[in-house]
Amino acid sequence: MKFLYRKKIIITFIFLLISGSYFVFVDLRIKITCSKYGDKIFDNLFGFDSDCYERKIRGVIYPNEKITGNRYNSLKNKKKINCPSNSPIIIISGQSNSANFIKSFKKYDNSHFNYFNGNCYELSSPTLGAEGEMSSLAPAIAKKIISKKKFIFITSGIGGISIEGAAKVNGDFINYNKHALKNLKIKNNYLKYFIWIHGETNNKKSEGYQNKFRYIFESIVGGKKSKVNLIITQTSICNNQRDIHLNEIQKKISQVYNSKNIIDTDELKNNYRYDGCHFNQFGLSKISTNISNLINQIENE
Repeated sequence: MKFLYRKKIIITFIFLLISGSYFVFVDLRIKITCSKYGDKIFDNLFGFDSDCYERKIRGVIYPNEKITGNRYNSLKNKKKINCPSNSPIIIISGQSNSANFIKSFKKYDNSHFNYFNGNCYELSSPTLGAEGEMSSLAPAIAKKIISKKKFIFITSGIGGISIEGAAKVNGDFINYNKHALKNLKIKNNYLKYFIWIHGETNNKKSEGYQNKFRYIFESIVGGKKSKVNLIITQTSICNNQRDIHLNEIQKKISQVYNSKNIIDTDELKNNYRYDGCHFNQFGLSKISTNISNLINQIENE
């Protein structure tokens, strides 16, 4: 009986294919598989190995898509636009909470840009160039910036990367940011803000953190470090206790670069996080407001 039912389904699929309704069927399949029972239905009837619904409830923005590599690179839901000239650049980087690992389905429409691989796109989650398939801080920050200027965001955070990994000589982490800046400077765009959200992997392993950060920052920024506003967070918590010593180092880093722009994310407890580590909508709202307030303050000086 089960075999006959499967046969009937397969015949129906062939008919849809022949009749030119294939794309309608695919669209319907995507909607069904991303429903509560869809994964099981299509796995059993067609042999699809679908985890669309599981990914959806985890917070993946486009659960029917899967990317390869450690940087989000799907352009299917992105709108390409011309890169501006003479515009300020914001780098937002570090670990997963700077990338696409925030659980939120809220959209933050804005008029700013996301640079990726030689082109600019409308800024939306998941952000291009950062790891992960969930939401990002960048669109929420952009939405809250009060300025007539159009900012270009370079989003380059990598989940779980240690300060040692990020500081690797000729490594991808530094080179990705340097290459992006080099291309954008062709049209006289300039780096104005460097937002650093990092520290969870180096909790209780902070020896050499300050020197390694200096190497990362100065390698990316080059000789114009005095013209770049560093915004750094005191970040160390990921299902553990905060590292007070690392927090002090992060504070010292801000002082070295004459920056008063330090934000304490470790003060945000589990009601701001969905798994004891990564931020939920409450965390996203809180941190993006704090960062955008700093930017707005600097822009109005």
